Amino acid sequence: MIDLAGLKLVKEHIELDAVDSTNRYALDAARPGLLITAREQIAGRGRQGRTWFSPPGENIYMTLTLQNPDPRFCLVTGVAVRAVLTGLLGGVEARIKWPNDILILGRKVCGILCEARGGIAALGIGVNVNQTEWPDELKHSATSLKIITGRKLALDEVLQALLHGLDYWFALYQSQGFPPVRAAFLEHGLYQGSQVLLQDGTPGVILGLSQEGYLEVEVDGQRRSIVSGDVVAA
Repeated sequence: MIDLAGLKLVKEHIELDAVDSTNRYALDAARPGLLITAREQIAGRGRQGRTWFSPPGENIYMTLTLQNPDPRFCLVTGVAVRAVLTGLLGGVEARIKWPNDILILGRKVCGILCEARGGIAALGIGVNVNQTEWPDELKHSATSLKIITGRKLALDEVLQALLHGLDYWFALYQSQGFPPVRAAFLEHGLYQGSQVLLQDGTPGVILGLSQEGYLEVEVDGQRRSIVSGDVVAA
């Protein structure tokens, strides 16, 4: 059972047995401060229309709504989730892959999908907690907290830690602006200074992150801002 006492961002919690997408449900509800969690997502979505594999009862599928959407909300979310997961891993560091996948030892443990509609931002977070098996196309690229730690974790405890982490980082963002979030993203990102391939296959070198939250890449001697889209190691 989630304890909402002391949480600043969450005003209401709706827990569902199954849903097509926690983001869709949250955006339809259209009110800030709403936390949607589900035991199972029947049609979970990742970025760019990808399917998010969502077996029942093993992982965290959640969406938190905020008012006044800001494109940097997704970066704040990624930094917060990475910090929490690293704390739960007992010394194994989670890293951020642009724009907001969380990787452990090179394998994806969390995906974040941020969407907005009508003045409401939906921060969708899927964390592989106790899952140990995946379809063939994912089994070499995914991992879970259970696989890394060797033990089963209580979903409510992981969720509570995530909510407190989100509270902390969003309060920091509101009080100090983007610089501390940007610094944490650059410190714990995978690719700064590395050669990468952009989504269209163009090679580039990661320069950093702009104050607007865009990825800065050098391509053919020119600085280019990447607003969205994946990059992969060259």
